[in-house]
Amino acid sequence: MSAGAQKGVDLNVLVLSPTPTHPQDFGNRKRIFRVCKRFAEAGAQITFVHYPAESEWRRKVPASAERAMQECWDHYYTIAPTRPLHTDPEGLQHGIDEWWDEAIGGFLNWIFTVQRVDIFIVNYSWLSKALDFAPPGTFKVLDTHDKVSGRRDMLASLRLGPEFFYTNESEESVALRRADLVWAIKEQERAQFEEMSQTPVVTMQHLDALTPVGRPQPDADGYLRVGVIGARNNVNRMNIMEFLDTALPLFEAAFAPVKIVIAGTVCDLLEDIDSPFVELRGQVADAEEFYRTVDCVAVPMRASTGLKIKTGEALSLGMPLLSLAHAFEGYEQADTAHGFADFTALAKGLIDLSFAPRERLDALAKASATSHAKTSAKIEDALAETIARSRASAHSIVLTVDSKAFVQGSVLNAVLESVCEYLREIGALKVLVVRGSVDDVLGNERCADLLDRLFIADDIDGAQDQQAALSKLGGKVVNVREFLTSTQPKILVVDALHPDLAKLRLRQSIVLSRPEVIAFSDNRAVTWIPGGRSRGALAAMPRNSRSIAALAGSVGAATLALPCFRLTSFAKIKTAQRASGRKTVAILGDPSSPAVNMAVEMARAWAVEPFVVFGFDTNVRENTAHGAGCAAIRADAYLDSLFASHAARPHFALDISRGHSGLGLCCEVLERLRVPLVYASERGTHPSLSGGALPWHVGTERELWRVVRSFALDSDESRRAEFLPAWAEIENGKGWAWFSRLCEESFGPEGRLAA
Repeated sequence: MSAGAQKGVDLNVLVLSPTPTHPQDFGNRKRIFRVCKRFAEAGAQITFVHYPAESEWRRKVPASAERAMQECWDHYYTIAPTRPLHTDPEGLQHGIDEWWDEAIGGFLNWIFTVQRVDIFIVNYSWLSKALDFAPPGTFKVLDTHDKVSGRRDMLASLRLGPEFFYTNESEESVALRRADLVWAIKEQERAQFEEMSQTPVVTMQHLDALTPVGRPQPDADGYLRVGVIGARNNVNRMNIMEFLDTALPLFEAAFAPVKIVIAGTVCDLLEDIDSPFVELRGQVADAEEFYRTVDCVAVPMRASTGLKIKTGEALSLGMPLLSLAHAFEGYEQADTAHGFADFTALAKGLIDLSFAPRERLDALAKASATSHAKTSAKIEDALAETIARSRASAHSIVLTVDSKAFVQGSVLNAVLESVCEYLREIGALKVLVVRGSVDDVLGNERCADLLDRLFIADDIDGAQDQQAALSKLGGKVVNVREFLTSTQPKILVVDALHPDLAKLRLRQSIVLSRPEVIAFSDNRAVTWIPGGRSRGALAAMPRNSRSIAALAGSVGAATLALPCFRLTSFAKIKTAQRASGRKTVAILGDPSSPAVNMAVEMARAWAVEPFVVFGFDTNVRENTAHGAGCAAIRADAYLDSLFASHAARPHFALDISRGHSGLGLCCEVLERLRVPLVYASERGTHPSLSGGALPWHVGTERELWRVVRSFALDSDESRRAEFLPAWAEIENGKGWAWFSRLCEESFGPEGRLAA
């Protein structure tokens, strides 16, 4: 895990690049490395996908580079090319997808299936087709590096033939439209991209951290040593040659003590130069060491595309810098020496500097630090805007749970595993453990593996001491307030309460509380509903409850019927064997109520063995005889005994509680165990299904007698057959159809689900 992964923003960032990040011996590699590093330092996890298109990877995998990338990023993958690389255009210009490799698409189909991605960054427009593979809710960024339309004309202006990838504006605009956000590397290209498409464009410049290098002692012969560095390409060669053609006669006429020291592989193309004002160093192993040997740096580039990485490199090292205005595009000027109009002006500036006091070099070094600070601030702004835009468009869902949801075989674990797969398919699901013990989480690695991202509140038992162990499970310890404020989820599903939920202002979030699940987390009736300071608040229950409706109304929350489980059947759960041949009935309600007492007496009258299951808002003791004269057990203890195979399924159940806390979840479990359940209601309708009358209901004493008599005398098979349609609807998640509409509202049309 990267060093920054324990702080700041929580994002999964997938980066596709045809260029490796290691070693950083070329400008584009430095650019891509630094972008990834900035996200990692902010707290993001980086998955780096390398499509090796550079020549050194074509015959052999550079082991040291691959190992370095594996160690640097959270995940690293290589996609083997399956087509010829860097081919000539089929016509006068390249089509935008002419270099596309279907192997990339195959890999992306897999990675987006197994990993949730918040931001997908594609490097270079010629790989922009990859953006089409991102699922809804993934924020798509195209890092252009430079403008590829018009490149052919630019090269012609340098009297060079076309090379690498070049296309027209119509084709390049296709690439821009595929993204949610385009990164231009300098302001000039940002303005051009904004004219080509409606996609928002942000200028994302490039700089390394400021690490000034020491300058050498004055040259013994009095020369001003001017460093020029470049890679082996014709653009660098032509710019340097044109500069020297202009500058050398001026140096000679002024008897200027100037030495142009050229380094890098561009020297391979400059072997014919023979001048006392020029020194060719050739390839250097370390650019920083090269800069330590020169007094200042010059960037003689009058025409090119993209950003001059060598300019940013000199600024980052705090070097005195002289540059043409074109070569300084994308950086903030802090001295007149940063913006010479042409080669003649640059040459004269170097002549003046060679005769100036050494203090002028110090002033230029200070100007480089100033330029670096101003440019860095703009880069941070661009990064912040990118993250903010990604959050605004994200299909983000946070689910708060109790650590008991990780206890294998518990009802809360069944609830979590039932809904997490569903929520993961809808959006970027983050599970936040807000109460309980870290030991529960560490004890169920299988459950943790089901989750894309897992977070643990820093104030629960063991969180601070077990950070390393949690990290191995992919868990991260966070402050609840800071996490939710930073994440601003579109939907916050509350299955467990935390004090901060009553204080937070989540203006971008719809807060969906599930009081029945919360009751099993707290082991008591729910006393407050969060969401009063949010975009919208809902309280969802498997059946209606007057007390919950009153709590919800106090914070302006609406109530709706919603099962606690999604697409779950408990038909295969092995409950205990029945102890006797007598039929049993579970009566859900207050043991001291007249209705429950009546139901108990009627059951006994028909030789049915009754027991009472009561809710969290009933003040009685468990497993003791009460007014009803039979055993009574609280809902959580009863479900624990069912899931642990300590209790047998009853032959049928009667819910005459009318909304007691905890009994709604208990009823749903019984129905998923395919126990015929009859509700006390005025009409024979199910409280949480989409409609349709049930064959049995209890609204009067006569109806209660009829139900008990029928279930006591008739065969279990005949009664169960009548409930099969309702069970099928419950098990198929029909009650979750509302979530489609909620997603459409929260995420936009792309978030719509089939009912």
